[in-house]
Amino acid sequence: MNSLHATPLPPTAAMLLIQQEQHDARTLLTVLASDVIVSRTTRIICEFLGFESNMPLIIQRAGPSALAQLAIASDLWISGSRAKSSVISSAQMSLGCLVIGCMAPMALEQDLTLTDAELQLRAASFAMFSSLATALVARQYPEEFDAAAAVARMRQIPIDSAYQTVNGESIHDAAGRLASAWGLTRELSIALRGPRDFDLTDKERLIIGATEIATMAAQSAGVSVEPWPYIVPSESIEQIALIQAMGMRAKRVAGRLTEELEQLRGVA
Repeated sequence: MNSLHATPLPPTAAMLLIQQEQHDARTLLTVLASDVIVSRTTRIICEFLGFESNMPLIIQRAGPSALAQLAIASDLWISGSRAKSSVISSAQMSLGCLVIGCMAPMALEQDLTLTDAELQLRAASFAMFSSLATALVARQYPEEFDAAAAVARMRQIPIDSAYQTVNGESIHDAAGRLASAWGLTRELSIALRGPRDFDLTDKERLIIGATEIATMAAQSAGVSVEPWPYIVPSESIEQIALIQAMGMRAKRVAGRLTEELEQLRGVA
């Protein structure tokens, strides 16, 4: 159990970006140029959201901090989706996180009528992180995770419930400690740990609302691995109809992302 209190480092590109107190365009572009997979993943998401494929133009529209946060999310998604586990399909994990990341800004724009470029990129990175807790904990604490996975299979219970029983804390508590150890931004920490211990701003509430819509839409499309545990299931006809419509959109997004992931694996 001592490994639960280790302080592992994030991947290189994320670490370089996290260490920057103030993000500037030149440093951000240099870091992205140093890692073709992180750069390509970040570009894929931006293109899905209607941004130009030119990184300097994206920075002009959304600002370097928002794009840096998305690049950090992309780097940790890449490493997290490679986690080896008997209870998680790496292909499903890869697709689920990206679909949710692409759907949250779409929910802001098309369903909540918010088109601010910076907010959209922030929503994308937040949504990706909201579905990364399981993968990152599986990667950082493989022995503890596998022990919980064995209990989950034996008792036929969700992995988070088994993790709590075996390790005395939830997956999101463990992921929250990773966020603290890595010095992640407040928003990304909320995404990994959950919003319960934070005094949320209005924009954070909007991003969380969009993430909930995106997560439920991805679940309805069959591409989400573990739900973000802070979602309150809706019982209103209007909300259910919205999720169904977003679910159809999520299926189209998943289909296009599947092709992009094959090209990305070719780069790797």
